[in-house]
Amino acid sequence: LTPARVAGAARLTRLVGLERQVRVVEGNVMAVPLAEASVDIVVSQEAFLHVPGKGEAIREAYRILKPGGRLVFTDWTPHQRLSEEDARLMWDGLAAQTLQSVDGYRALLEAAGSHIVAIDDLTAEWGVVLAERLAMYQKLRREAEAAGTASGHDAFHRAYIRFVALMQARILGGARFTAEK
Repeated sequence: LTPARVAGAARLTRLVGLERQVRVVEGNVMAVPLAEASVDIVVSQEAFLHVPGKGEAIREAYRILKPGGRLVFTDWTPHQRLSEEDARLMWDGLAAQTLQSVDGYRALLEAAGSHIVAIDDLTAEWGVVLAERLAMYQKLRREAEAAGTASGHDAFHRAYIRFVALMQARILGGARFTAEK
C-alpha cells in the first residue's frame, strides 16, 4: 500500500464503522511488518497480480496468521497462456506481474502449510462487472475529454479494454481463494 492508499483505506474503515476491528498497515507484502501469529484474517482483493513473489506473500500471510486464521484473496487466474503481446499490455497498462493459475495458487498455499477451505471461480461474474466498469470508465473519459481535462492514462485504457475482452473470452479468469492456518 502506498501512503495515499493507507489514508484512503483508513478513511473508508472509519466511514463504515470498523475502526475498532480493522487496522490498515503500510508495508511490503513479502516482508510484512507484523509479528508472527498476530492477525485473525488476511484479505487481498486483486493485489497479488502486482506482486512478483506470490509465494513469499502467501508465506508471509501464513506467518502472521493466528492458528485457525484465514487468508482470503482474489486474483486473476489465466485459463490459457497469454500471448507475449497481451502479457506486455497487461504489464504496461495495469502493472500485472506474472499470473498464477488456480493449480499454481493451490500449490503455493499448500506449500505454505495452509488448509484450503474453498476455491471459487469468479470468471463469469467478473466478466459482467468488468464490462460495466469499462463502460463507466469510458463514459468518464469522454466527459473529461469534452471538458478539456486529462482523460486518464492511455496505456491503462488500452490494457483495460483488452483485459475485459480476455476475461469475457475466458482466456483470463478470476478466482477467490480461502485458506486456513
